Amino acid sequence: MARDLATVLGAAERKDGYLENEKYLVSWACGHLVELAEPHDYDRALIKWDLESLPIIPVPFRLKPADGAGKQLGVLKKLLHRPDVGTVVNACDAGREGELIFRRIYGFCGCRKPVRRLWLSESTSAAVRAAFANLRAGEEFDGLAAAAEARARADWLVGINATRAFSVRHSAVLSVGRVQTPTLALIVAREKEIEVFRPTPYWEVWAEFETDDGTYRGRWTAEDGDRLSDAAAAEAVARKARAAPSACVAKVEHKEVREAPPPFFNLNDLQKEANRRHGLTARQTLDAAQSLYEKHKLITYPRTDSRCVTEALARETFFARLAALARVPEFAGLVPAEPRVLGRRHVNDAGVTDHHAIIPTAAEADVSLLSGLERTVYELVVRRFLSAFHADALRAETTVVTLCAGENFVTRGRTELAPGWRRVYGSDRADVAEERDEDDEPQALPPLAEGQTVRRQKIETRRKETRPPRRYTEAGLLAAMENAGRLTDDAAAAATLKARGGIGTSATRAEIIETLIRRGYILRRKKTLVPTDRGRALVELVPEELKSVETTARWEDGLREVEEGLLHPERWLREIEKFTREVVAMAKEQTTEERVRNTRESVGHCPLCGREVLDYPKSFGCAGYRDGCGFVIWKEICGKRIGRSQARALLAKGRTGLLKGFKSKKTGKNFEAALVLNREEGKVTLEFPAARAEGGR
Repeated sequence: MARDLATVLGAAERKDGYLENEKYLVSWACGHLVELAEPHDYDRALIKWDLESLPIIPVPFRLKPADGAGKQLGVLKKLLHRPDVGTVVNACDAGREGELIFRRIYGFCGCRKPVRRLWLSESTSAAVRAAFANLRAGEEFDGLAAAAEARARADWLVGINATRAFSVRHSAVLSVGRVQTPTLALIVAREKEIEVFRPTPYWEVWAEFETDDGTYRGRWTAEDGDRLSDAAAAEAVARKARAAPSACVAKVEHKEVREAPPPFFNLNDLQKEANRRHGLTARQTLDAAQSLYEKHKLITYPRTDSRCVTEALARETFFARLAALARVPEFAGLVPAEPRVLGRRHVNDAGVTDHHAIIPTAAEADVSLLSGLERTVYELVVRRFLSAFHADALRAETTVVTLCAGENFVTRGRTELAPGWRRVYGSDRADVAEERDEDDEPQALPPLAEGQTVRRQKIETRRKETRPPRRYTEAGLLAAMENAGRLTDDAAAAATLKARGGIGTSATRAEIIETLIRRGYILRRKKTLVPTDRGRALVELVPEELKSVETTARWEDGLREVEEGLLHPERWLREIEKFTREVVAMAKEQTTEERVRNTRESVGHCPLCGREVLDYPKSFGCAGYRDGCGFVIWKEICGKRIGRSQARALLAKGRTGLLKGFKSKKTGKNFEAALVLNREEGKVTLEFPAARAEGGR
């Protein structure tokens, strides 16, 4: 980014750690060069974790250079104090974290020179020149900086103290975080819902009707909407309908539905769409978007919560952006000849926060130069942008009620009248849906009129079951974090969370998910997120205040007031210190019976003592081994690696299927066998196919 700015400013002379010309010095910070000091930086005795030393509340907080930051920090300090430097331009990311990075470096280096703020939403040369022509006073962002530092100190206070308190109390490293822990609690709560769910059977009756122009299907529907709860009731309805050779179309209701194009992407929506359509993780999407912004200059600033753009930006730049896309072969056919004038769904000054929505820049793209992930994300952004300039999609929805032997059968039909903006996506629907029951999908219907007689064809009953809640995908979890206000009955907290966009931010949610995975609290299992035993144990142990979205809401309320200058940051931090002391006290009061079970992942239950069988480096072994239980499934048997899925099957069913890849120690030949568990003795043996067994292997 610094090189790009230097190019626009003409600072081409390369120095050690910066670039310069006769007017500008351009240097950089790769992330946080200065960070809050660790507990042992205040007192060497605090390198040891113990309950007696808690809570740790620094007065005052200190800063220190981050690991490996010394050299570049030295360069910046020297530049900031050069006598020929009169003004400092803060060109860090235009947001809370970027402001914090700059302010810490500026303060740590002891600089007092005037500051101007460069506020960029896209990094094209034209945008950089325009931003430099309109530098803002650094003091405008004092509130943003105060909120950023207060947030960082609060996270330090709660994170350091709660992590140490619960880890020491329960003899296991248990990392606690302000947003991380409520997010983990969401995943654990969903898993518990799935575990306690018991499917309830119900029955449907379906009829097929025929006209001279075609056939259609209808589902029996009670007037009160109740389902058929037993097979006998369903069969009674079916038997009654089978006795009638014909039926009558009692009602035909047509409705025309107009669907506007979706709003532009913010980061959260882009991450959800990329996960639903392409299985990308939130981190992969953010990394690709950041590269498209910084390296390729093809999209605007990605770390945004806004779904619309300003009127000035639309008026002054949309024509150039559309013209650039029209010159890209992959998108040329999707740029409308007469773009529609956009309304407040897409262009709305009041809907833009620090940055406008993510849209393509006017840079002409060569998509062949992009990596696979970059191209995927770029196409999502471009198609969402172009869809806004097309007409509404138009469809006809039809509801038909067919009366057969006095019973109502309901049919839903759908016909596309005009694709409108959906043509931008072709056959790939832009509103990717979750898994659906195919029976409920709208049908293509023959012409039907009220009072028309139709021929009754097949009648069938179908047994179905209610379904448990689905595990969170990353898209689902991002949506839950964004809409966390719906998860609380506290009206004030719900309003705050709605106004602030939920828990976490678009810029931090990807890292929160990765942190939970990295720390062993959740796993990715195919497309879903599953809590580990360690994650579940943590959620059980921590007090409600640490895993509640209401707590996050109160924090965000305070930070908003700090940012707006309505609350002094030190006053807000006093409340966080009080909360920290309460959390430590809660941890100290917990009993040893609440000690965390072994934090390794469980694959089932021990056949000898009933405790969990856990995943160790060389085996799957009983958690009660310290108490004398010797049950074990070795991870290598006769040269074959035994994985978690096979261990789970063995413990659940008492045997695996036939496995390939075993190797005889005597002959060196490969063979097939099944693993069989003797539950009484706790022994695992091999069972061979009949023909092999007769051969006496």
